[in-house]
Amino acid sequence: MLLIIGAPFFFLGGPGAHGARSSVALWDMGHVLFFSIASWLLCKQFRYRFPDLSAFTRNSLVFLLVLASGGIVEGLQMGFDGRIPDFRDILRNQLGCLITLVFFDSLAFSKHKKWPYIIQFVTLSMVLVAFYPFVRGVVDEVIAAYQFPVIADFETIFERDRWVDKEIISVEKSLARHGEYSLKVRLNTDTYSGVALCYFPGNWTGYKSLYFSIFHTDKEPLEIVCRIHDADHTNEYADRFNQRLQLQKGWNDFSLLLEDIKHAPASRLLNMKKIVNITFFVIRQEKERIIYLDNIYLEK
Repeated sequence: MLLIIGAPFFFLGGPGAHGARSSVALWDMGHVLFFSIASWLLCKQFRYRFPDLSAFTRNSLVFLLVLASGGIVEGLQMGFDGRIPDFRDILRNQLGCLITLVFFDSLAFSKHKKWPYIIQFVTLSMVLVAFYPFVRGVVDEVIAAYQFPVIADFETIFERDRWVDKEIISVEKSLARHGEYSLKVRLNTDTYSGVALCYFPGNWTGYKSLYFSIFHTDKEPLEIVCRIHDADHTNEYADRFNQRLQLQKGWNDFSLLLEDIKHAPASRLLNMKKIVNITFFVIRQEKERIIYLDNIYLEK
């Protein structure tokens, strides 16, 4: 019954595009549970229908069947709700299978006294590694809620993970507007180059202004765009807040009125209870630029 109930969720449902990292990570762990149960049922069927099979053969067949079925599921997902195959999901499937084989099937009751315990320890370690993204997400979400109305100041563990496009960013101690750390951003010559803050408390009601500081390293002025949108955003330019900002060398402190942000969309009001994205980007730069972000917070 659990498998019947759980199967449709490979293709439907889920935390959504703006789901919390912890809920996304926990949802992904459903692969482990589903294929652990499926592997147990397969082992049971093999023992009943093919009693002469050795434990090694039975376990190998179950492992390969889970691998094949997991690959088919990932392939079928391409046609549903914009989903894309994820190799990590296949690894989670196999981890679920391994849990059953080493804890609930013949390997768990092997006559060997040493190897089963070693394999069980390795498998348990893999389970802990698989749960790490969930734990990391929960910890940072608790920290972010405690920090609010500070949205980002880069003084706490895991805060870098709130940002998208991690290849061009790093937390630096070389300079900061507040505290000891800031976010170094290497802007390249792509048509659009920048970073997006996607995981933070999004209920901004009751606040008046958004503050942030940007350090510009060059003597030449730099124009940067600040983009903000809510969960109802249609991905149209006129359906979000866009503000061009001029950066001079050194620290630049900015204050944006939330009323201006709220009234930015052309045909509606921004939902100030569901802000989900703050992006800083440049357009068609002739050379690589480096900026530092720090001290992003709301004030009443």
